[in-house]
Amino acid sequence: MAVYVADGTIIARGDAASPEVFTAIAQVASIGTVGSDRGLIDVTNLSSAAREYKKAIVDGQEIQLSCQWDPANVIHVLLQETDVDAETSVNFKITFADTSTTIVTFAAMVTNASVTNVEIDNVLMLNVTLKPTGALTWT
Repeated sequence: MAVYVADGTIIARGDAASPEVFTAIAQVASIGTVGSDRGLIDVTNLSSAAREYKKAIVDGQEIQLSCQWDPANVIHVLLQETDVDAETSVNFKITFADTSTTIVTFAAMVTNASVTNVEIDNVLMLNVTLKPTGALTWT
């Protein structure tokens, strides 16, 4: 079984142009869980001998990013000042650092962009929450 390290994984933000150009988000320290889940719909009725369920529609999990904050970085500014206020989604692409270069693309709304770690002997971080809207596409 192969094992892959995360070092070298890149997350990039699309510019919505045609063709779309993706720019890497700088100084990313961590990318949280990337995936989808499906809730359950309770379809139990009075004739059921036990609880019965059907799968609900697929829902992309929120993705948490943590970046070393650079207030002069154009993408950091877009995430923090534009995307979090926008009513529309933005396209993102994660390129994993495995040998086959696995890529996942998705549209997401930026639901949070906060500067954290404001304390002595610490690095200022920009924490970003992405909520996928639609399917995640793995290639």
